[in-house]
Amino acid sequence: MGSASVIRLTSPCTLRHRALAVRLVAEACRLARGEGTTDEQSMGYDLRDPFDAEIVSAFAEIYNNIVLHAYARREGETIDIAIHVGAGSLTIEIRDSGKTFDPSSVPEPDLDSLPEGGMGLHIARAMLDEVVYEPGPPNLWRLIKRHRPTAATTKAS
Repeated sequence: MGSASVIRLTSPCTLRHRALAVRLVAEACRLARGEGTTDEQSMGYDLRDPFDAEIVSAFAEIYNNIVLHAYARREGETIDIAIHVGAGSLTIEIRDSGKTFDPSSVPEPDLDSLPEGGMGLHIARAMLDEVVYEPGPPNLWRLIKRHRPTAATTKAS
């Protein structure tokens, strides 16, 4: 991963703890965009920024899938998250010891019918540069997003 800094979190893998993991990913987005904060500032991430919104949304979908499908909502399970913060990029590695699956077996959703479920992997693939799954144990998800400044974010700087 080069000279990237790494942020790690091991947490219970429940929907109750999802906000904690999502907040960590959102804050890492700010670091990847090269924005610093001072101690007086609160959160520096901006979910109006496409980079932040896309990686946070994709991460939350994969996290939900681990809770709901890999662990079938079992209490007492954990998730290990390593966020590699590079200059203008984030790589998130998520490890779980839950049930494995074959991503190629997940059908493309019928977007015309607006399904209630089954969209998580599709959303993650649409929003990220790379989505890699390696069955375990442990299972490994690798989510990669590179920051591409937009005209709006460039003018705001």
